[in-house]
Order: sequence, then C-alpha cells, then structure tokens
Amino acid sequence: MRALLFLSISLLFGSWCNAQQISEEFKNKIRQLQQEHQIPAIAVSLITPDSIFSYVNGKSRFNKKEPIPQNAKFHLGSNTKAITSFIAMRLTEEEEINWGTKFFRLFPELISDSRNTYHDITLGDLLSHSAQIRPYTTGIELSKFNNLKGTISENGYAFSKSVLAEKPVKKGTYSNAGYVLAALMLERASGKTYRELVAQTMNALDLDYTIGFPNKENLTFPWGHWDQKGALEALSPDHEYKLPDYMVSAGDISMNIKDYSTFIQLHLNGLLGKTNYLNADDYNWLHFGQSPYAYGWGNVIKEKNKMSFHDGSAGTYYCHTVILPLKNIAVVIMMNTASTNAVEAIYELQKTMTAQPQKIKN
Repeated sequence: MRALLFLSISLLFGSWCNAQQISEEFKNKIRQLQQEHQIPAIAVSLITPDSIFSYVNGKSRFNKKEPIPQNAKFHLGSNTKAITSFIAMRLTEEEEINWGTKFFRLFPELISDSRNTYHDITLGDLLSHSAQIRPYTTGIELSKFNNLKGTISENGYAFSKSVLAEKPVKKGTYSNAGYVLAALMLERASGKTYRELVAQTMNALDLDYTIGFPNKENLTFPWGHWDQKGALEALSPDHEYKLPDYMVSAGDISMNIKDYSTFIQLHLNGLLGKTNYLNADDYNWLHFGQSPYAYGWGNVIKEKNKMSFHDGSAGTYYCHTVILPLKNIAVVIMMNTASTNAVEAIYELQKTMTAQPQKIKN
C-alpha cells in the first residue's frame, strides 16, 4: 500500500448522477487498502475546479456482504465545523452578524455569571478556537450534561451558560464547545435555529445531508465501527452512543461523497478567485484568515505549499479533507472506521493523490 500509486482518471460518466469515475487500476488499489487495513466502507474523491472523480466501495458492516449504495452517507464529524463557518460567513455577507460581534452583545443576560476572560469573545474567536473555551471533545466531559431535557436550542443555551462559568484554557485550544456557542450566536442573530440554517443552506446548494449517524437514516448506509482490541464492532442505529443534540454545529452532519465533494468544490473555486455562494475573498478568509487554524479549517501557508485541511471523527467514522489551491485540486476520503491503522492508510492514499500532477484521460 505504501508503494506509489499511479492515478489515472477516466472521464467516463457513471450511472449515479453522472459522477465521474476513477480508473479500474486505482479502484483495485483502494480495495486492496480496505482489505489490508480492515476498512468496511470507503468513499474517495479527487476534486478539480470543474470535475469530481469519485469512488465508493464496501459494506455497511464489516461482517456483511451487501455493498453500500453509491449515494451512501458518511459521518463528517468535526468537518461539520466548515459547514458552520460557511453558514456564519453567509450571514456576515447578509449583514445579520459579523466576525467581530461579541457573544455578550447578543446574550447580555449571561455575562454576570461568566468568567471575566470571556467578556469580549467574538464570533470569530469562537470559530477559530481563540476564545479559550474548554474543549469538550470527549464523552466523559459531556456526561455531566446528560440530564438536559429541553429543546435543542435550550440545551445548547444551558450547556453554554455552564461552560462560560468554567476556568478558561490556553488560547488556541481546539474546542467543540466553542462551536456550540457560535451556533447560539447565529441562531439569535438570524432568528432561525441552527438546523433551520443548515437546511436553508443545503437546500440553496441542492445538497443532501442528514444530522446524526447515517445508518439511523438508512440501514444500508455505513455503520460506524469501534476498534475493540483489533476487532471491529459495528454500532447499530439504536446503540446508546451518540453525540448530544446541541453538538451538531461542532460535528454531527453526514453527507454522501458526491454532495460533500460538491461543497468542497465550492471552496476550491472560491480559493481560486471565483465567487459562488460566498464571495471569493470570504473563502480565503475562512481558510487562511489566520494560521495555523482559521475558521473551520486548519492550514499551512508557505510560498510553494498552501494547503487547508480538516479531519473529523466521533470515533466510529473518519473524514479527511485537503484542499491545495496552488495545485487546483482537493481530496476527500471518508470511511466507517477510525482505527489508527486505517487512518494512517488513508493519509498515505491522500499523499499519493496530491503528490504529483494528475494524469487525465480525455
């Protein structure tokens, strides 16, 4: 698997929504990778400014034979943060909020019970992990909020009120909780719930999605897998493990490879100076407005190596996304396991796909 793979892409239209397909040679390499690293299902895309070359393969569960459908959704995990920041940028363009809007300008009733460190935090601070909000990236941290029984927005509000009373952490600490606070700001500024904002955005872009793990929508979609001492265990739709409802903005959206790749293609074209759903300059701000983490995107900014990226995983799926505007390409790899070996394997796959100019067959 670690040998260099030669990627040859054929401009042949597939049976699913005219998705363009990669070569049989490369498909074989992907299937080999799956077998060697116990990856039940995988979806791979190479994205150019005007094309999406994708491949979907595998089974919903490790011990099943039926192949997943080509429109199968995978869980994005923290790559959802790019969607939240995207929605926030749209609202700034519509002048409903801005990057410098202070949290407590929208929620003045919470300031008296909050730590002084947080009094001047802004939407931009929250989206860039600069607000010193505690991480809340583990189930253990979140377990103390298991008794929340309100609406989704009420639960997010109660969670945020508690978080703001806690001791701050080092600036730059990656924080799921910060994105919960950011979603509250978007809700109050727009008058819509976060889920309504997601639906509005996805409908405008004609993109399919679901909230939560994909097998809860369709049993033929990939089931997430835990690595239990080297053996994969599939989690059923009714398994008790799930993300809290108020954590959607931080990491609980699922999409299929075609529609998620279309979303990433908007970003690639925006970084190449083309205005689409957002203004071109705003894409550059989302991806490279600061470093090493901008707004929903990590980045590397060098003269000959400009790259934005993000990984997402709630522990049972994995989504890896890289955009290289200087090479005019982006790569997406999604799978329904997050085992260490599988993650290392898809990183090698991504490096192979992005290392050399891609040979295109007309």
